[in-house]
Amino acid sequence: MGETVQVPIELVRRFEHASEAFDELQDAFEDFLIAHNPAFLRRLRKARREQLSGKTRSWEEFKRELDRSNSRKL
Repeated sequence: MGETVQVPIELVRRFEHASEAFDELQDAFEDFLIAHNPAFLRRLRKARREQLSGKTRSWEEFKRELDRSNSRKL
């Protein structure tokens, strides 16, 4: 199986460019979906207000709660 295939560098560069363009398109589409989801935007804004007002918890506390939640599901 040890065969090697040589690919022209221009083809690799075109593939890289297409890949980057697709990533940008995917990001823009995700932004569009988020911006047009009122329920998600409300939750996001509420979370930001809570964060700014200091209503946060430590990573350790969150992880313990997550672990407890996951162990109940098993």
